[in-house]
Amino acid sequence: MSVARTFWEKATAAHVYCAQGRIRSERYARHWHDLAALGRSKYFNDAITDRAVASAVIQHKSFFFIEKDIGGDVIDYTPAVNGHLKLVPEGEALEALTADYANMLADAVMIGEGLPFDKLMQACAHVESQVNEAATT
Repeated sequence: MSVARTFWEKATAAHVYCAQGRIRSERYARHWHDLAALGRSKYFNDAITDRAVASAVIQHKSFFFIEKDIGGDVIDYTPAVNGHLKLVPEGEALEALTADYANMLADAVMIGEGLPFDKLMQACAHVESQVNEAATT
């Protein structure tokens, strides 16, 4: 799978999580870890500006992964790739993600040393802002 495809798959999964305000399963925090790592990679700019891949991902997810937000409305993936991506959850969703990430660190799931959670969320906020800026320029 291409780096761009991996990025957009994970970014839209995180976006849905933020819209739903709930955690899906254990070890779901791996997506944020991966997004932060991709944000530091030399492939990041090419991945976030690959509009063809972004469009393919949202078309696929809109057909096969119909999800509802916290209010019960169907999530439209289009805004996520057009300047309104949300990667940093709030409230109870943030608390659940914090616990999931701590469990992943405790279980040594990741190779090497993982970022502290607050640094991870800072990195993801930076990724979010760069992606949203790239989509509107």
